[in-house]
Amino acid sequence: GRKTFAALVDSYIKTPRYAALAASTAKDYDEANAYIKKTFGNVNPAKFQRHHVIAMRDANQERLRFANQTVQSIRILFEHAIDKGWIQHNPARGVSLLESNNPPRLPWPDHLLTAYRDAASDRALLVFELCLATGQRIQDVLEFKWNDIRPIDGTVGIDLIQNKTKKALWIPLRDSLVTLLSNTQRKGETILMNRYAKGPWSYRGAHQAVMKIRKEIGAVKYDIHSLRYNCACDLALAGLDDETIGAVTGQTEQTVKHYTKSVRQIANAKRAIIAREQMLLVNR
Repeated sequence: GRKTFAALVDSYIKTPRYAALAASTAKDYDEANAYIKKTFGNVNPAKFQRHHVIAMRDANQERLRFANQTVQSIRILFEHAIDKGWIQHNPARGVSLLESNNPPRLPWPDHLLTAYRDAASDRALLVFELCLATGQRIQDVLEFKWNDIRPIDGTVGIDLIQNKTKKALWIPLRDSLVTLLSNTQRKGETILMNRYAKGPWSYRGAHQAVMKIRKEIGAVKYDIHSLRYNCACDLALAGLDDETIGAVTGQTEQTVKHYTKSVRQIANAKRAIIAREQMLLVNR
């Protein structure tokens, strides 16, 4: 019956909120919660103050992603403690996350898209084209099933439920991808099967296959997730608004803005010039 972080973590993982987490998200929370439980297991959460949260974050700053995850995890633990009546306020609320000094992720340039297609074949090519065409996270793409492919009004698309957001989407597929799928031998339930055709292709296997080609063509700084940026940026350059882009990627408008900021000025400038030319034609 003691009010400790160890007891709080054990209580939290029994909640519907935790049960609703996607497997990959739950794995991140589990790692951070294990650290919190080990480091502060016997501490009463009511004794924690904002400066303790900041000190915890900064103590892990060499592992930036993990440091930020500890802040996010303990923030949720404090919310659970409030629900349980242990504390009245959340000392982690408003604590900022550390910012990376790494350059921002950018979409693949056209010449590297071409180079990858020239160098890749079979699963390495198919996973690349599926990520690029649908704008989905790699884990969602690896779970695509043949039975998920469904035409609507003559347009071939694929049904999915995003692991992270639980959003249900139907994504139209470009003709070139439909042709590639038509020429792909069906070996199991999922479109991308492992090398023995005994189950879905693993993230590790897909990552290694794509990385091999990235090294060959000099595209190491452009990863699989960057293809999600390509999809969003292509739609932005086509003049679509953030809500419409989010209908494909499943992202919030704020996230779409983040993904497309590298090309948004170009898209806006193109629309502005077209509008200007139309105005000048009318006034002539």
